[in-house]
Amino acid sequence: MFNLSPLSWFGLICWIVALTAAVIWGRSFRHRQRNLMGNMGIYFAISALMLLVAVGSLSVKGLNFGLDFTGGTILELGSPKLVTTDDVQKALEDFKSPELGDRMVQVGANMQKDEEGKDYQRIVVRVTRAQATAEGGKQLENKEPAALEAHLASKLGNLKQLGSSSIGPTVTGELRYHAFLAMGVAMLVQGFYIFLRFGMQWRYGIAANVAILHDVIIMVGLFSLAGRQLDSPFVAALLTVAGYSVMDSVVIFDRIRENDQFYGGKKPFPEIVNTSVNQTMSRSVNTTLTVLITLVAIYFFGGSTLQNFAYALLVGIASGAYSSVFVAAPTLVIIDKYFKSAPKAQVSYTTAPADVEPVYQETGTDDGAKRRRTRGQRRKL
Repeated sequence: MFNLSPLSWFGLICWIVALTAAVIWGRSFRHRQRNLMGNMGIYFAISALMLLVAVGSLSVKGLNFGLDFTGGTILELGSPKLVTTDDVQKALEDFKSPELGDRMVQVGANMQKDEEGKDYQRIVVRVTRAQATAEGGKQLENKEPAALEAHLASKLGNLKQLGSSSIGPTVTGELRYHAFLAMGVAMLVQGFYIFLRFGMQWRYGIAANVAILHDVIIMVGLFSLAGRQLDSPFVAALLTVAGYSVMDSVVIFDRIRENDQFYGGKKPFPEIVNTSVNQTMSRSVNTTLTVLITLVAIYFFGGSTLQNFAYALLVGIASGAYSSVFVAAPTLVIIDKYFKSAPKAQVSYTTAPADVEPVYQETGTDDGAKRRRTRGQRRKL
């Protein structure tokens, strides 16, 4: 029923085991609290190891840029008979003028009908030249696309041209520039929003952006390690991961701010952060798992066209979930320790925020001091 290789089945089983373990671990926070902030050194060591692997891969292997960033030619053809990806790849190997570099082939699973009612199978061929042209591009020029189409027709049978396009060095340069620009603007605007959102306290924005940089470097580095091609959908995945990482961090930061205001400086800030992370852990795990389950299904059963996009999101969102808890929150503690923030707004609560431990206050009467308990409604996450 599922056409998966043994290696893919092994990978799927590993994901299922990992997600199940994450569910059990997340649910355990409903019954006990852990001293997460007391083990910051371990989390930073794990992050440092992952960053070392990512940066090492980028230094040694570099990035495998796709046609969107290197330029090239795209041919869309229709075959009157069903062919496989291997058939098209073998036909491309015999084409020698010009020498081809990168090649990417996509074939339709089923036959379609054209305007005349004839059946055809859609074939998309993306190729680059092995040597750049005099203008610096790697796209086929002049009669070369027609020569390649004729060569494929001689190997695969009568092919119908559905369309063709070329991407030159000017377009690829603009794509790279706008990709970096979009990422920079996103981080700047998100950091400014968090600064405003949390009462002009810049420490929250800095901590969130540290987590985003952590996720971006790991995501790009593991893409390099896997040898996957970077294309326009990868840029979309990168921005999606940045937004998701901030969303998860904001949920934790909001609980930290509520608890900090409630205790009014009577409890050390690291303890407040630790309590807040424990309170939101179950929610963070459950939210992340719903996304990861969908992405695992897309990666293994969505076809080769969506695999790169799904792989990027799987790595990025898993890293984002980790960084929101184990990078952003500890970074916030470190910033608060070494750089004093602006005075916090004092907010009086009649009841404690959800899941906050009850606080005992002393009140005086004519008969002497009596102890009064301020109750907070406990809400399971």
